[in-house]
Amino acid sequence: MAEIIKKKFAFYIPSLQGGGTERFLVNLLNGLGEGNSDLSLILEGTHGEYFNSLPKNINIVSLNTHRIFKIFFKLIKYLRNEKPDIIFCALPHVNIVSILAVIFSGSKTKIIISERSTFSRLASHSARKLSHKLIARFVFPLLMRALYPKADAIVCVSNGVADDLIKIVGNLRNIKVIYNPVARPDVIRLSKDSVEHEWFLDKKVPVILAVGRFTKAKDYPTLLRAFSIVQNETDARLVILGKGEEKEKILSLIKSLGIEKNTALLGFQENPYKYMSKATVFVLSSTLEGFPNVLVEAMACGAPVVATNCESGPCEIIINRESGILVPVGQEKELSEAINYILKNENFRKKISANGLARAEFFSFNKGIAEYKNLFNELLK
Repeated sequence: MAEIIKKKFAFYIPSLQGGGTERFLVNLLNGLGEGNSDLSLILEGTHGEYFNSLPKNINIVSLNTHRIFKIFFKLIKYLRNEKPDIIFCALPHVNIVSILAVIFSGSKTKIIISERSTFSRLASHSARKLSHKLIARFVFPLLMRALYPKADAIVCVSNGVADDLIKIVGNLRNIKVIYNPVARPDVIRLSKDSVEHEWFLDKKVPVILAVGRFTKAKDYPTLLRAFSIVQNETDARLVILGKGEEKEKILSLIKSLGIEKNTALLGFQENPYKYMSKATVFVLSSTLEGFPNVLVEAMACGAPVVATNCESGPCEIIINRESGILVPVGQEKELSEAINYILKNENFRKKISANGLARAEFFSFNKGIAEYKNLFNELLK
C-alpha cells in the first residue's frame, strides 16, 4: 500500500454519533496510519459513540458550537492559524461551509468533500418543516452548483451517488468514486466475541438482525410488518441494534403488530459484528442509502443478507440471489418472502453466505484506504 505524504491533514464532521458517515471517518482516520502526528479532527462538540475508536495520536479540535455562522468564522480562523495542507469534510452543509471558509480565509489548503448519499432524495426525505424543504430543494442545489466546482476533489461513495450529484452540479472533472473502506481486518476478530443475549445462545430459533439508526430512511416499519408476516410461517426472532429519533414510533408499531415477545431493540453496540456473525439472516430495509457499510460488514461476518434495492449502494454490493437477495423498497410482502426463503433453505443460505463473504473482499479496508492515500498524494504533488 502506498504511503501517504506526511503533511498536515484536517478532517471536519459535526459529531461522532453512531451513524455510517461517522463510522466511515473513524475507519479512514485509523487507516491513515499510526505515527502521523499531523492528523486533526474538527468537531462541533467532543461527544459521540465513536469517540473512543479514534487513533490515539489524533488532535481533536472542538468548535464548541452548532451555529453555522460561528462555525464559518471559527473555520476561517483555524485555516489561517493552522494552515493544513488538506481539509476533508463530509455531509452537504458541512461541505458548503468548508468551501466558503477556505475561500474567505485566503488559505492554500486543498479541500476534499465527500458525498455520502443521493442528495436529490435526501433533500425531500429528511426535511420536515416547509422552510427546511425549500432550503433543501432550492437553496442547497444552487449553492452546490456554485461551490462544488471549487473543491479540489469530490469523493462519492458509490456510482449511484455520483450519478445523482452530476444531475445537480454537472459532470465535473473533480468527481471521483471511492467505495468506503469497510471490511476492516479486525472485523473478523471482533465478530468472534461472545453474545450474552439468550436469543443468540438458542440455536433452535433463527434470529433476524438489522443494524442502523432509527430514522425514516431506514424504514423499520416495513421490516417490522415483514417480520409479523414471517411470524405466521416461521418461529423466528428479530433484533435491531441502533438508536434515534424514530424509536418511540417503532416501539408503538411493535406493540400494535403484537410482536413484542419476539422483537428486541438492543440500542447502539460498539461491536455489532459479534451479532452479525451469529444472526441467521441480516436485513437492510432502507428507502435511501449512499453506501450501506453495515451490509458489507454483515457479509464480511458471514451473515446471509437481504436488502431493499434502494438508491443507492445495495445493487452495487449484492449480486442478486448469488451474494444476497434484493427486494423492492417498502414492500413488506416481498421482504417477508425473501427472509422466509433464506430461513427455510439451508443450502441457499450457505451459498449466499459464502458468496457474500467473498464479495465483501472487493470492499476491503486496505483497498479503500489505498485509494484515499493515492488521492491525497495526487493533490499534494
